[in-house]
Amino acid sequence: MDQGVVMKNADISRCFGCGVDNPVGLHLEKRYVGDKARIDFTVEPEYTGFSGLMHGGVTCILFDEVMFHAIAKKEIVAVIAKMTVDYRSPALVGDRLVCESQIVKQEGRKIEVAATIVNGKTKAIVAEGKGLFIEVDLEKLIGVENKS
Repeated sequence: MDQGVVMKNADISRCFGCGVDNPVGLHLEKRYVGDKARIDFTVEPEYTGFSGLMHGGVTCILFDEVMFHAIAKKEIVAVIAKMTVDYRSPALVGDRLVCESQIVKQEGRKIEVAATIVNGKTKAIVAEGKGLFIEVDLEKLIGVENKS
């Protein structure tokens, strides 16, 4: 799997979610199933809020990552502008989750993405999310070249 992705001057090797060079990152591994981006994730005790229950912020990180990669598959550099999350059922320590997303609409620089997180064993929907991403020129956005 190509985790040290560099596209259009976008080096994400130190990304908190998927970066292979981030020593404190999650090191999430993405893959593609057709037009969908997919991340498999096991809930470990360090990802909890209430004892045994996955923290809601981890859900948001998973969504941000899997939605980003649905867009990155098209070699588009984009940042998230808005995300909505509907929590459906709890994810517990030990659960193996399947996170998938795909682009549902693209209009100019605006890209809408939908995502789900499903319990791999029970098939229960853990959460559903929607994201609005904006295609960007990183050099303009951060003011300097982002060289790999």
